[in-house]
Amino acid sequence: MIRGTDPRRRRPVPDTDQPWEPHATADASYALFRKERRVVADDGTPIAYTFRNPDGPAVPVIFANGWSCSDAYWGKLLPELERRGHPCLLPDTRGHGRSGLPRDPGRGARNLTVDDVSMNRIGRDLIAVLDDAGVERALVMGHSMGVQTALEAYRQAPERLLGLVLIAGTAENPAKTFYGQSIGDRLFPVGAAVMRWFPEVLSPVWMTIGPAGVGHFGARLAKAAGPKTTAEDLHPYLLHLKTTDPAVMVLTAGAMRAHSATDLLGSIAAPVLVIAAGADVFTPARCSEDLHHRIPGSELVTFPAAGHTIPIEEPEGIGRAIDDFVARRVAPVHDAHVAARGTKKAATAEKSATRKSAKKSAAKKPAAKTTAAKKPAAKKTAAKKTAAKKPAAKKTAGR
Repeated sequence: MIRGTDPRRRRPVPDTDQPWEPHATADASYALFRKERRVVADDGTPIAYTFRNPDGPAVPVIFANGWSCSDAYWGKLLPELERRGHPCLLPDTRGHGRSGLPRDPGRGARNLTVDDVSMNRIGRDLIAVLDDAGVERALVMGHSMGVQTALEAYRQAPERLLGLVLIAGTAENPAKTFYGQSIGDRLFPVGAAVMRWFPEVLSPVWMTIGPAGVGHFGARLAKAAGPKTTAEDLHPYLLHLKTTDPAVMVLTAGAMRAHSATDLLGSIAAPVLVIAAGADVFTPARCSEDLHHRIPGSELVTFPAAGHTIPIEEPEGIGRAIDDFVARRVAPVHDAHVAARGTKKAATAEKSATRKSAKKSAAKKPAAKTTAAKKPAAKKTAAKKTAAKKPAAKKTAGR
C-alpha cells in the first residue's frame, strides 16, 4: 500500500498500517511448488501455501520451514511422502517467497518488531493453514527453525497435531550452539543493529548470490551442506535468498534467538520423532539428542554423515523412518479419529434424515386442520337455523 511521497527521496512512502504482500511472480524463478492457496493470518499477514495430494489416504503432513529457507529443502522429501499417500501442506514462511508481512518492512525492517516474526507467531500461521485447508489434524514436520515453530504450534493447539517430526533443530536459541561455539550469540546484537540502520552494507554480498556452482562451493566450504547435496539442489534456495530482504531475515534470526520452548518439552503428549544430522555444524546432533532426552516417549534417528541440509541429502532414509514411526505411533490414532468422525457423520446424517421426514409429515397436517376448521361453521349454521325457527314457534304460539 502507498501512502504518499517522501519529498526528500522522491520515493513512495509505504503505508505501515496495511499488510504487505509480494507481487504475484515473486517466486517464479525458484519455487519448486506453486503456492496456489492463500490464507490471511489474524494479524492481516497473507500466507501463501500449497496443498498437494489433498485426497491422499495417509496421515496429513504440514511442513515448517527453516530460517531463510524456501521450499527447496523439501524438494525431494515432499514427493516421497506424496507417493506414500500423505496429503502435504507447505506454506511459505512470512516474509519469504509469496507470503507477506503485517506491514511494509521499510528500510532495515524498521517498521517491524521481533513479535511480528516470532516463533509463536509463525506457529500460529501453521494452524491458520490447517484451518484454511480444512485439515482437522496433521503431523507437523519442522526443519531447523521449523523445529521451534512446530513446537509453538503444538503449544497453541495440541489437539490439532497428531505428532511431530523434528529435524536438525533445537528448542531454544540456536546461536548458542552455532558451529559449536557461543561467540555468534554474543556478536549477534552488534550485527543486528548494523543491519537495522545500515542495511546497504550487505548489498555487495547479496549481488554475488545466484550462480549455482559458486553457492554450492561456499555452502560446502562453510560445512552448511553435506556431501550428498548437489549444486542443482541448492540453486533454487540461493535464488530465493537473493530475493529475500536480509533485514527481515536478521530480524527473524533475532526472534529465534529470543525464543525458548524448553518449558514445553516435558509436557508433550503427542508422538515425537527426532531426526539428527551427525555432521551438522549449525544445530549439532547434541541439540537433537537433548530434545529426545527431554520429550517423554520420543524416538531418535541419527544420520551420521548428514549436514544441516539433511532433508535434501536423505529424503529416502527420512521417508522410511517416517513410515515406521507413523505406522506404529500415529496412524492408529489417526485411523481411530477418522472412524469416529465417520460414525459421527453417519449419526448426524441419520438425525438430519429424521428431521426431514418429520418436516414432511408435519407439512401434511395443515390440510387436516383445514377440514377440522370447517366444523365450527357447520355448527354455526345449525345454530342459526335453530335460532331462526324459534321466533316462528313463538309467533305461532302468539296466534
